[in-house]
Amino acid sequence: MTKYRMVRGVLAGLVGVALLAGGLATASNMGFKFVPSVGASQFFNLALPWNNNYTKASQLLNDLPNADRVSKYTSSGALLDWFHGAPANPNNYTVAAGEAYIVHAGASPLNTAVIVGSHNPNFTFTFPANAFFNAAAPYHQTFTKASQLLNDIGTHLGGNAVDRVSKYTTVGTTLDWFHGAPATPNNFNLDLGMGVIIHGGSTGGSGYVWPHY
Repeated sequence: MTKYRMVRGVLAGLVGVALLAGGLATASNMGFKFVPSVGASQFFNLALPWNNNYTKASQLLNDLPNADRVSKYTSSGALLDWFHGAPANPNNYTVAAGEAYIVHAGASPLNTAVIVGSHNPNFTFTFPANAFFNAAAPYHQTFTKASQLLNDIGTHLGGNAVDRVSKYTTVGTTLDWFHGAPATPNNFNLDLGMGVIIHGGSTGGSGYVWPHY
């Protein structure tokens, strides 16, 4: 079994102090500053604040020193990569609210980037039926495990709305949690600043409010 090295980050907010899984954080319901830490040649699924300064993939990559690409996890489960020299269309995709993006560090670690943004209390998630959505978990979420997230979505949207939630690992594979999966290692931790890939079930669902502090 491969042992994955934990990806850590530091989060600073405008008001208050809290300790969250994966790093030291001061958290606010309004604003955040997050410093991701990604090992050389590793992947990290980066959750962005729901209000952020990015509109295109190129802007996000430019803000991530030592990253060599940022990727959108598409509804079909493929990756759309933006890297320097890629064709603008379609690779320089639009950055959307509530969406996470997979960052790959180059030959050197990524540990000096600063992600800033704020929380949008009116934002809700839609999970299309039989399709993937790479969700940007709020930095101040109340959940710590994949099982808690899947159970909560089922409670609020119905049991067939979502059939699994997945972690994109540091080596570029997915670790899936679904009902009946083995708890170890599939019931993964919801680390600070980490997005979660959500697969819609037979019905999908909309209007999901992700719980947070």
